Amino acid sequence: MSGFHFFISLLLFFAVKGTTIAQSNYSTAQHIQTQVDSGTALNHISKSEQLRNKKIVSLSIILAIIIFLLLYFLYQNNRLKQKIKRKDTKQKILLDIINSGIDSQEAEHKKIASFLHDNINSLLSSAGLHLNTFTAQHNVKSDEIQKAKAILSEAHELLRDMSHDLVPSLLVRFGLIYSLEDLCEKNSNSAIEFEFSSFIPNSRRYSEKFEIKIYFIVSELFSNIIKHSNAKKAKLSLTEKEDQLVLRIYDDGIGFKSQKLKDAEGFGLNRIRARIKKYKGSLSIVSKENQGTKIKIQIPLPH
Repeated sequence: MSGFHFFISLLLFFAVKGTTIAQSNYSTAQHIQTQVDSGTALNHISKSEQLRNKKIVSLSIILAIIIFLLLYFLYQNNRLKQKIKRKDTKQKILLDIINSGIDSQEAEHKKIASFLHDNINSLLSSAGLHLNTFTAQHNVKSDEIQKAKAILSEAHELLRDMSHDLVPSLLVRFGLIYSLEDLCEKNSNSAIEFEFSSFIPNSRRYSEKFEIKIYFIVSELFSNIIKHSNAKKAKLSLTEKEDQLVLRIYDDGIGFKSQKLKDAEGFGLNRIRARIKKYKGSLSIVSKENQGTKIKIQIPLPH
């Protein structure tokens, strides 16, 4: 019996011992598994942080590129504005120079025209009158005197025409409407006819400087039509609309392409544009090849 009890006790001892070892091994395994899981979690967290850091770096680079592009575009925009400003300043200076030259030229023309009309023509008229009186009193009939009279008369006519070209006496005396109608009649011939129409009373007067400016604008445009358009007919019309003088000039000539219009912007058109811009007006030119040219000028009326 004692042997049996000893055997049972021994079995119980090994059973308890085995259970303790198993529990110990289970605990060890759990601890190892916990360590493994903890390492895996730390590794996962480390990878997440690395991915987030990469995203932050990428976003920072993209943001830096966007800021650089914005700064570049702002710089280019500022340069473009400065360039446009310089161009506008140069254009303004050029227009001021042209207008200053035009004003000086027109003032000089007026001075010369007045001198020719009031002095030289008067002297020639006086000389012709004295010569006629002398020949009538002494009943002198001489070829030389007749030639002298003819020369004096021709000189008188030439000076009158020159004075009229400088500043038309009709413009000074009767105003713009009469003088433009007269300009159409003088430029009409067998090659081209200038038609005139006006919805403004002939007695309408503006300031002298304004009338002179408009007259020479139209005169220069007529000169361009005669020289370059090969037109058979041209028309000038005048109206007043909303405190503006509106001039329309049309010809049935050869016209030109839009690109050629830019090439044709010579000093003549620059002078015309300068005159119009000085009075804060506008000039539009519409032309098609072999379909004529239409010009519209709008200028605020002087007050």
